[in-house]
Amino acid sequence: MSAAFDTINRTKLLEILGDIIDEDELRIIRFLLSETTIDVKINGANDPMPFTTNIGTPQRDSLSPVLFIVYLEHALRDIRPVQNDKQEPVPVEIIYADDIDFIGKKDADVNSIEKTLKTHCLKVNVNKTEHTSVRKDSEDCQPT
Repeated sequence: MSAAFDTINRTKLLEILGDIIDEDELRIIRFLLSETTIDVKINGANDPMPFTTNIGTPQRDSLSPVLFIVYLEHALRDIRPVQNDKQEPVPVEIIYADDIDFIGKKDADVNSIEKTLKTHCLKVNVNKTEHTSVRKDSEDCQPT
């Protein structure tokens, strides 16, 4: 995915968290996400130009990866019914940070995945997207 931590919809994230954590924890996270600023250097200027943002999670914050994982899991719940034919005994995806591998007997519908993730403000990095097929009928995979 592309700029994954920077695109999280905070309102949606707080709604998701509201269903799984108590009010005090939610209040702390809401406080941590409030009044977040981004420093931008334009053309290598020495003085960064800060501005307030209301999307994404703070960079270099130890809680941000956890918040992203919760947010991504929620998005994947919308993808799973489309990608899984309910007969496959293997997981539909393997996730590491913002990288996801979809596994299945049929090719993953990348356009559908991209469209669904976009509804969660997450962007598929098309330049890094790879398709790999492993076939059981290949000589390399025959049991000996």
